[in-house]
Amino acid sequence: MRGMTGWLADDRAELASERILDAVRLLFMERGVHGVGMNEIAESAGCSRATLYRYFDNRHALYVAFAGREARQVIERVWRARAEDAGRDTGQRLLDTLVDLLAEVRKTPHVAVWFEPNNVGIVAQLANSSEVVDVLATGFVAEYRPDLADSAARRLGQWVVRAMVSLLTLPGEGEDEERAILREFVLPLLLDGEGTR
Repeated sequence: MRGMTGWLADDRAELASERILDAVRLLFMERGVHGVGMNEIAESAGCSRATLYRYFDNRHALYVAFAGREARQVIERVWRARAEDAGRDTGQRLLDTLVDLLAEVRKTPHVAVWFEPNNVGIVAQLANSSEVVDVLATGFVAEYRPDLADSAARRLGQWVVRAMVSLLTLPGEGEDEERAILREFVLPLLLDGEGTR
């Protein structure tokens, strides 16, 4: 295995985790999510299986870490691109952001592969169990609905994630249809009934 001594010398868990997740990214693009086992991940990352399990207890834990990291990166890219929208209508800005998030996921190969039909079960589990995604969604909701209690913002954040995952796994018939679905069913909850017309 390549680079084994680098693992022994590097005691920083965050860097090691990132190195493993970078290796996973490449494997997911090459083989899909289901086609990747812990042996392949360890080999690709240049570490032993024991080292891999030191950072990730099991494949699910690795999936959660990967999903959280990639969700953060997708959201950051979209927020940066939409920074100039600060003065625009809140509803329209939110709608455009949600549509852009869908587009960003779809154009990012190592993220888009998760929403292929054979990976729907994994994505459904992650949508319900990823603490990082949960925190991101709750923070997103709190931006638009500061009136909500933390528990209500969390539930609404989970619902928004499920709606977005649904559109990613079962796409509409184009951006216009998805935009209409988001406008009619997601925006009213995020904007307390204000929505956009």
